[in-house]
Amino acid sequence: MDKRKEANMAVKNRLLSSLIELAVIKKLSKVTITELVNKSGVARVSFYRNFESVDEIIEYGIEQMYMRYQEGNPSKMDGFNNKQLFIYTFQFYKEYMDLILAFNSNNLSVSLLDVITNCFIDSYGDMSVNSIHKYELYFYSGALYNMIICWLQNGAKESPEEMANEFYRLVKGNR
Repeated sequence: MDKRKEANMAVKNRLLSSLIELAVIKKLSKVTITELVNKSGVARVSFYRNFESVDEIIEYGIEQMYMRYQEGNPSKMDGFNNKQLFIYTFQFYKEYMDLILAFNSNNLSVSLLDVITNCFIDSYGDMSVNSIHKYELYFYSGALYNMIICWLQNGAKESPEEMANEFYRLVKGNR
């Protein structure tokens, strides 16, 4: 990557980090560009070189999270029988805890659920419209999303491995 692209990426990441920090103390819809550039230490012109609005930073954060999830996904072939996939997923979302909780507290939960669902669709393919099994993917996504949110809101006290084992146990129907 050339130096200009690296510099722009650094600016984008600083703006995203600052937006997450601001989201802890106020609604994202109330964050101004002035607050954001002051918090991040980024020049206003650099903000506008990379983004047109605060909403674009949110979209950027979602895209980055999605791309990083796919890059590290340990297995795209074993479907939902792969416990390593669940461990990876809980580790990944714990790493992004601040972003996820900021989005959740700002009523962007649908965006997060979409990220999880799209990760599964891209990994395993969407089910045929004519198949009753098409709902399986959405079942897993919704269940995983709800467990992740609850776990993170409670401080992620359990390890990702413990959470993966519990999710795996639940989806397998073991009581």
